[in-house]
Amino acid sequence: MGIKSVGCVLLTLTLLVAGCGGGGDKGGGSGSAEGEVSRDTGTPKRGGSLTILRASDIDGWDPDKAIQLSTFETLPQVMEGLLRPGTDGKSIEPGLAESWKLDAKAKTVTFTLRPGLTFSNGQPLTSADAAFSVDLWRKGLSLGSLYAAITGTETPDPRTLVVKMNKASTFTLTWLSNGSSIVVPKDFGGMDRKEFFTKPIGAGPFTVASYKPGQQLVLDRNPRYYDAERPYLDRLTYDVVTDPNQQMLRYQSRQADMIEGVPLDLAGQIPQDERVPVHPSATIHGVFVNAGKAPGNDIHFRRAVSLAIDRAQYIQAVFGGLAVPATGGLPPRVQGSVGCGCVYDTGVEKAKAELAKSSYKPGTKVELVVDATTPFSTRAGEVVASQLRAVGIDADLQKLEVQVLVDRQMKGNYNLSLGEVSSVSPTVGDIFGLIVATGGLYSGLPMKTISDAFERLEVAQTDDDRAEAVRVAETWIHDNLPYIPIAFPDRLFAVSSKVKGLQVTPFLSYPAHLLWAG
Repeated sequence: MGIKSVGCVLLTLTLLVAGCGGGGDKGGGSGSAEGEVSRDTGTPKRGGSLTILRASDIDGWDPDKAIQLSTFETLPQVMEGLLRPGTDGKSIEPGLAESWKLDAKAKTVTFTLRPGLTFSNGQPLTSADAAFSVDLWRKGLSLGSLYAAITGTETPDPRTLVVKMNKASTFTLTWLSNGSSIVVPKDFGGMDRKEFFTKPIGAGPFTVASYKPGQQLVLDRNPRYYDAERPYLDRLTYDVVTDPNQQMLRYQSRQADMIEGVPLDLAGQIPQDERVPVHPSATIHGVFVNAGKAPGNDIHFRRAVSLAIDRAQYIQAVFGGLAVPATGGLPPRVQGSVGCGCVYDTGVEKAKAELAKSSYKPGTKVELVVDATTPFSTRAGEVVASQLRAVGIDADLQKLEVQVLVDRQMKGNYNLSLGEVSSVSPTVGDIFGLIVATGGLYSGLPMKTISDAFERLEVAQTDDDRAEAVRVAETWIHDNLPYIPIAFPDRLFAVSSKVKGLQVTPFLSYPAHLLWAG
């Protein structure tokens, strides 16, 4: 599946949010099982408002421009899609469609829309609007190739949408629950695309009351939402505050009720009973390797780098213990996630032995580039550089602005880079496809084995078939190290006692229509 442009977009997203790691101990929140995230206590009540702080604004309302995690989270609150992700991170749930059926033989998915759907302006929502939206997604310049299996649609009646595909792609079905697969009025309700997405109309639980890019987004309850009881809130305000210290001051003074991502170095300031961790998130934190030039083109060198990284020490130093060592190269806790039984070993002497087998010449500087914008990423770079130097690799730490860093990766102008990739939907396939599209996260290695495995994953009809395809990819990643997984990090939300009904997925989205003010 050719999604090179998408790969660049999603990778940018993960570099930008790399500073959102949690810190302190693993307590907090009300989830009792590992990974369970919920503050759904008491009986929900209607009315009231909440203010939530986020470090990054949305990328606008056009789904094809989605880069930031905040965009994938926010778009469906105003323009709901056919499906929603389940909070378990692996399932999909009804959205505007009350039911659906995948016909593998016919290569179709038939959706039945809920009865009586309307957009927030009162205009009826029919299968014609959904068909127009599907065409919008698949023709997108940036994200369109994620819908490459879709060949067209049919609308036999106002409540029935048939999506036709060139293969029985279960990946496509699950991907339709991601935050960019939104439904808009046919022909944008008579407006041009740019005009429509200035202040969009949708069938989500909220409407746009006001939006000041880079500053504040205010959403009001949509009285025409198909679920008459929800949303519970009358108003939801997102304030964009890029300075984490200012975020903390506003939260502690109760000028805000929640912070979507608490940076590691400030996590200890959050009271224990106000911490809601996602443990672990569907994120891979690691070292990206340029295997297109020396010394990264030598597998012994790549193995030496992997062996040099003491993952337990790194997790304590960088994440304050709020992470687990990576057990694979694909994200955990989403549909299709399985390990390969592989071990990413650690050991100074083993690393030195591998380095001695490589073509690396002692004293040769190896540039390690990191995001310069957060204390988290620079500290992480310092830890990796120190561990590499301990085994004889002369690591030259370079702190770059994010866009410069991404540009250099895309052009193959780097040796090693520290960053993260995260799922934005309930399928391991979105990162699987990203790896294919970017040549193993800009490693430059041939991706045929991964590409073939992805093709198998895309049409897998059972969990066993899906697991088999993923294990092939996981094993190849472990054996060839196009990138070096270090950790599956937690993410931490700061949540005051006023916020009720919070349920966070492993990829950090949450159904805002279920939030209520206590």
